[in-house]
Amino acid sequence: MSGATGQRPAPQMMELTDRQEIARGVYSVRLIPDGPMPRAVPGTFLDLLPGGLHVLRRPLSIADADEEGYTLIFRVVGRGTDELSRAPLGARMDVLGPLGHGFASDSVQSGQRALLVGGGVGIPPLYLLGRRLVERGVQVQFRLGFRSRNDIFWADEFSQLGEVLISTDDGSVGTRGTVAQIAETDAARRFVPDIVQACGPIPMLKWVKSALAPTVRTQLSLEERMACAVGACYACVIGDAGDPDHQFRVCYEGPVFEAEEVVL
Repeated sequence: MSGATGQRPAPQMMELTDRQEIARGVYSVRLIPDGPMPRAVPGTFLDLLPGGLHVLRRPLSIADADEEGYTLIFRVVGRGTDELSRAPLGARMDVLGPLGHGFASDSVQSGQRALLVGGGVGIPPLYLLGRRLVERGVQVQFRLGFRSRNDIFWADEFSQLGEVLISTDDGSVGTRGTVAQIAETDAARRFVPDIVQACGPIPMLKWVKSALAPTVRTQLSLEERMACAVGACYACVIGDAGDPDHQFRVCYEGPVFEAEEVVL
């Protein structure tokens, strides 16, 4: 596996300094840590402990990071994310991270091309990845899949980094269908990548693996439900393509894997 070494930093408190609803039920939040801030490798995540009666933390991928703090993007899907979407500015949160193995952005060279494919809430980590690649002189194309016009977020931000091709399930913006249909467009055919890096739901990742991985290096970031997020509980496992008796822990050995490593 490539990317960051598996990390288990100690918990620290972070302050919520900004919160915005950027699409229907989708929020961005800004967290500033109290102490030293580990460098975020694209594809790694933070594990937040919500308020209230929650016992388990909520893993959220890092959409962007700088010297001061982290930006996270998430969809409200349950009590924990609902509480985070309504937390007052200035709230302090117990956070672990960054955690996990990220994308191998440092292995792509200046002048090469990277195709970044995302679906839904799998899209946020591709922003930090794209920004780091562009800083290295890599040409980037994004293929982003959403449900409809109302679900689209950060389209302008992504377009500042490279070409953005969008699909929507209902055809309200861009190509009707999924990112698989984007591949049939002229703009997609003209872009021949040196690496493919993808994050999104399993059906999308299965298509990426079958359609793209046979001809170009492909990395997949898996979206699995996590409990401990540090590899202790084995709640978020995926099959090892090289050993039928072994399973990877997505939170610790992943969430990013080489496509040929895993069974989807």
